[in-house]
Amino acid sequence: MLLQRNFTQLKLFLTLIFGIALGLIISQVLYSTNCTHLQIQTTLWTSARGRTYSPEQHDDYYAERVKDLLAPDSEIPNATWPISDSNLSDYKSLADKLYNETRVLCWVLTSPNNHAKRAVHVKNTWGSRCNKLIFMSSAEDSELGAVKLSVGEGRGNLWRKTREAAKYIYDHHLDEADWFLKADDDTYVIVENLRAFLYQFSSESPVYFGCKFKPHVRQGYMSGGAGYALSKEALRRFVNKAYPNSKICRQRSGGSEDKEMGYCLQNVGVVAGDSRDEQKRGRFFPSGPQGHLIPKDKSHWYWRYIYYATEDGLDCCSDLAISFHYIQPSFFYVLDYFVYRLRPFGISHAYNTLPQKQNMTSLLQKWNSEISDNEN
Repeated sequence: MLLQRNFTQLKLFLTLIFGIALGLIISQVLYSTNCTHLQIQTTLWTSARGRTYSPEQHDDYYAERVKDLLAPDSEIPNATWPISDSNLSDYKSLADKLYNETRVLCWVLTSPNNHAKRAVHVKNTWGSRCNKLIFMSSAEDSELGAVKLSVGEGRGNLWRKTREAAKYIYDHHLDEADWFLKADDDTYVIVENLRAFLYQFSSESPVYFGCKFKPHVRQGYMSGGAGYALSKEALRRFVNKAYPNSKICRQRSGGSEDKEMGYCLQNVGVVAGDSRDEQKRGRFFPSGPQGHLIPKDKSHWYWRYIYYATEDGLDCCSDLAISFHYIQPSFFYVLDYFVYRLRPFGISHAYNTLPQKQNMTSLLQKWNSEISDNEN
């Protein structure tokens, strides 16, 4: 009996020793695997161009990765952007025609802190499709193409910065474009859709287009974040008539950039145009796509500001939408992929006809006579 009890105790002891040994072996295997996994994770943050990114720089890292993966050739340092798509030859031909006939100069407001964080991604994606691209900052950056304006940074200086940017464009680049698009460094623009929309209007008419808001300015004004396009005549009137006259256009700092621009333009006879499509759907948007496709509560500020009656959800946006705001840097490349590369097989969305030229006299009279239901 005593022998049997001792044997049982020995068996339990050996089982315990075996369990401890097995646990140590498993823990070593797991530790080794985990270290390998950590090494792989560390390697992932070193890009194909040899740049090293910390986890906090994930936007920059993934932007570079997406760009490399979509590049048309394998030589990453020489990869070109934007990507061409040979399957859309008819569309590209029409887009090329518009490139030469409806010239767009894009000027993007940015700041020194955002040159590498945001502005460069604009340059790498949609900005490269403008006829000319200029960044407006408080510091010069020749590689980026940024102009130094003698204006401080910060929201309180945004209006003055916009004023000086418009004056600079007028003084140095007026004859290089027909239309002048102002955008922020977190705005994404489908430039081909912008050209197709603007083609029907004369740039010698005093008009500008964007996402039209209704408070503060009688005829309405365009959201700054969504971007707005001024005709050549609108830019002329702003610089020659509004810019030097403090009675009709604010000269000091402060004020909301888009509201102040709308007020100045209204006072020199520049009409706030209607950019909606034939189904009355918007083309310029002050939020990202999800901010309009996903229905918003009716207490949201958007409903108090939007000039025309509109919908959210799938009916929010034109099939030929032009701009979206509050776009993260890495998402510029995602949008580029979805807009310019992704195609559902067997379905064509090519547009092969241009809109008819408009009678600007009657059109401007019509827009100028519109009065907002909730005018302030």
